[in-house]
Amino acid sequence: MRPTFVLRIAAAGLLGAGLVAGPSTAAAAAEPAPLKAASAPWLWPRSGLEAVSATSPDDVWAVGYQGYQGIDWSVPFWGAGTIHVLPPKPAVVRWNGSSWRTYDPPGAGGDAVIQDVEARTPSDVWVAGTLRPHGQQGAPYLAHWNGTGWQQVQGPAENCAPRNPAPDSAGAWFSCGNDLYRWQDGQWTVQETGRPPNACCVSVNEISVLSDDAAWAAATWGLLKWDGQTWSEIPGFDDGSRFTHVLAVSADEVWAAGVRNTGGSTSERFLVRWDGQSWQQAPRPPAHQTMIKTGDGTLWGLQEYLGELYRLDGSSWTQVAPPTPSDGQVTGGTAVPGSPALWLVGKTPNVPVVINNR
Repeated sequence: MRPTFVLRIAAAGLLGAGLVAGPSTAAAAAEPAPLKAASAPWLWPRSGLEAVSATSPDDVWAVGYQGYQGIDWSVPFWGAGTIHVLPPKPAVVRWNGSSWRTYDPPGAGGDAVIQDVEARTPSDVWVAGTLRPHGQQGAPYLAHWNGTGWQQVQGPAENCAPRNPAPDSAGAWFSCGNDLYRWQDGQWTVQETGRPPNACCVSVNEISVLSDDAAWAAATWGLLKWDGQTWSEIPGFDDGSRFTHVLAVSADEVWAAGVRNTGGSTSERFLVRWDGQSWQQAPRPPAHQTMIKTGDGTLWGLQEYLGELYRLDGSSWTQVAPPTPSDGQVTGGTAVPGSPALWLVGKTPNVPVVINNR
C-alpha cells in the first residue's frame, strides 16, 4: 500500500528548491530509554488500537475497534476473502496516569472503527473514523470531546471523509480528499490552497499545527503554510515534489517528507528540514513514515502500515525493534509534550498493544 522509493538527490535539484547541504541536520541525542510493553486497555476480544495522541503523561488517548469477528478464507486458483461475522465496535480509551478509561462516542453504534485521534488539551480532543467499515453503506465518522462529553460532528460535504484532525484554540483543520477544511464556531469552510484545478490523484496528506497563526500541510501538489489569514504554497519545490508528511516542532524546526520524480517512471524519497532561515537536505527516510519528535530531542519515524520504527541518530536512521508480540503490529505513535516518552499502540488478532519508554 505504501511503496518504497529509491532516493537520488541531485545537487541541481537541491539548489533549485533552496536547499543547502551542510553538517548533520540533527545532532545525535542521548540513547532514549528502552521501549517496553505497557498496560493495555481492557477491550472486548478481537480488538486493536489504530492511533494515539497525548497532552501530558497523565492524559493519553488511543482509538481503534473491539469485538470484531471475521473468518478468512482462501481457495487455490479461485480466490480469497473474509467473511464478516460480527462488526467491529468503536474503541476510544484514555490513560490517566494509572489506568485506562473507556468512552462510548455518540452516533457510532455497534459498527465502526476509529482511525484518527488528536488531543490538543484534555478538553479538546477530536476522533475520526468510519461507520460500517465492512458494509456497503460505509460513512465517515467524526466526534469532539470538550472535557465533559462527546459531540458527534457531521462532515462538511457529501462523499467527504474528514481525516487528520489538527486542532488549535479556535477550531480545527481537516483534510478531506483533495481539499483542506476548517471547523470553527459550528461551521465548515473549505480553504483556498492553490490546488491545481481539475487535477486528479491529489490530496492533503497531513497537517501540523504550531499555533492559531502557524500551521503546515503536506499536499501532493506542494508544501502549504498557514499564516493566520491564508494558506500559501512554499516556493522552490517545483521539481515534482509530492509531500506526504510534515511535522512542525517550532518556528525554527519544521520537517517535511515526500517523494519526487527523477525522470521517467522513477521516484525517490526525500526529507527536508527548515531551520528558520532555509531548507536543508536531511538524511533519506528509510521508509514512507510519520515523524515524531520527543522531548529529549529524538526524531522518530514510524512506518504505520508495516509497523516499522526508526530513529534519527545524527546523520543516519537506525531501525528500532519495539517489543511487539510475534503476531502483533504497531499502527500509531505519539510524543508526550514536555517528556522524552514515546508511546506506541497497535494490535494482534485478539488484543490491543501498548508500548512506551516512559
